[in-house]
Amino acid sequence: MDSNAPGQFLGYALQVPRALFHLLKGGPGDVICVEVLGDVATLTADSHLTAEEDKSSINCNPLTNKSTDLWKTFYNWMAAIDEGEIIIQKTIFILYSNKKGRPGIVNTFDSATTIEEAKNAISEAKLQLKGVGQDHSIWKYYNFVINQNEERLVELVKNFELQIGSGAGYEEVQSELVRKHLPASQIQFLLKYIAGWLQKELTESIAKKQPARIRWEDFDKQVKIPFDRARRLELIDFTLQDPIDENDIQQQMKIWPCYLQQLDAIDCDVDDTLEAVTDFLKAKVNRDKWIEDEIIDESIATDFQARLISFWSNHQKRIKLTERNLSEKDKGQLLLLDCKNRQEKIRDEQPPSSTIAGTYHALADEPVLGWHPDWQNLFQKQ
Repeated sequence: MDSNAPGQFLGYALQVPRALFHLLKGGPGDVICVEVLGDVATLTADSHLTAEEDKSSINCNPLTNKSTDLWKTFYNWMAAIDEGEIIIQKTIFILYSNKKGRPGIVNTFDSATTIEEAKNAISEAKLQLKGVGQDHSIWKYYNFVINQNEERLVELVKNFELQIGSGAGYEEVQSELVRKHLPASQIQFLLKYIAGWLQKELTESIAKKQPARIRWEDFDKQVKIPFDRARRLELIDFTLQDPIDENDIQQQMKIWPCYLQQLDAIDCDVDDTLEAVTDFLKAKVNRDKWIEDEIIDESIATDFQARLISFWSNHQKRIKLTERNLSEKDKGQLLLLDCKNRQEKIRDEQPPSSTIAGTYHALADEPVLGWHPDWQNLFQKQ
């Protein structure tokens, strides 16, 4: 097994959060590219370019003075300029690293913002690397950049930025989401949502042998609604991104909890039972996440349950009075159907479709209510 494989994977994986970062920082007319003009690039409507190369390491600083990654990056930029792919005067050159190291040549280049400062930075680099010869691994790149193209390197260094991140590159994305006034409790959900969407878009483009380009307008269209919902603390259906695991459904069928026993008592079929398990699990996931993320609190959840219980109680009485000819089991099925179809809001908002049925099943599991007219005797609380 290749011992470098984890590091190589991290290098490629880093491009998704970096592309997300630039999409969040971008604006109308921007196009973000991956593996088109370097690792990640931003093209603006007025033909300006941000060309970014991403360097990562699991254990150490990938941008030391004699790092092949460092000098190969400048070599590739210079080659792209030679081939006319990059106009140096209209380009910002970013080198991103997920690890911070001791200050070195790359930091000196980063500090240079004028022609004079860039010349001084290059002179300092020459001084520090005066012992590098043709037998060194960086020589091919260093020689081309410093000795053969110093005049153009001066202008490149003037437009150069070093950006230091951390880990897998998602902390910077999270910071941008916070800057957009999104609730802290929603950041992880939104991050997973937009990262998943972008990964899919990039993968499909590459699979079709098309350039991996994302228009800012397409990104904005994709995120506008979930961002607005997050700001309003809407009742997000978290199970859309994390569907219920089939093993969890089978486990419920195996242990056969009280709410399923209650369905069995009124002769519900297999389809009804599977639907009940799914609704029960979905409602639990969402309820727990809404409380955890402070979308609702315990008092709101308790009030919602109280209104469902009140509806159940009233309809139980109505069925007893108006459906005398029905069997006990049919009365129970009718009551269950009425309750599942109940429309009840949480904080003046309609919850996901599984919430009401799932909450009823949770209440039947305690049990504080039931479907069979004689449910209290059949399912007394132990």
